[in-house]
Amino acid sequence: MSHPLSVGLGEVRLSRKGVEQLSVFGLGSCVAVFLYCPTCETVGAAHVVLPKSPESYRGDGSEPGRYADQAIPLLVDEMARAGVPRCQLRAAIVGGAAVLGFTSAIGDQNIQAVREELGRARIPIEQEDVGGSRGRTVVFDAAERRLDVRVLAAPHTKI
Repeated sequence: MSHPLSVGLGEVRLSRKGVEQLSVFGLGSCVAVFLYCPTCETVGAAHVVLPKSPESYRGDGSEPGRYADQAIPLLVDEMARAGVPRCQLRAAIVGGAAVLGFTSAIGDQNIQAVREELGRARIPIEQEDVGGSRGRTVVFDAAERRLDVRVLAAPHTKI
């Protein structure tokens, strides 16, 4: 088994031959979106940071997965270019927590935006672990089409 392929903030990546795992570390309010097909080897992932791109957003290509409304259509297109039939795509989503006591609903907004974009693309969500108040790290096993989610917890320390 090879090392997991890490998907950083705002990235969209596809698995490559020999890569059996895609990983996203330290998800807080961000949402990791994994697209896969039950019968294909290719798996794709996006690390969504925010729900919607601003009207003035022109994108320089450095973070194509930053916004849900940009990331999911791009990921779907990349999977199609890799030969994965759109009608067979399935999704797994993880993240969208309200971490660090923020009152902002950005995690919930990210989850909703991801769900809307996947719905628009007619891709069913088959696996999910979203919301809550703790961050997560996730590894998607491409061979098994399975999520391995680890909830992040740190001991309380007074300094």
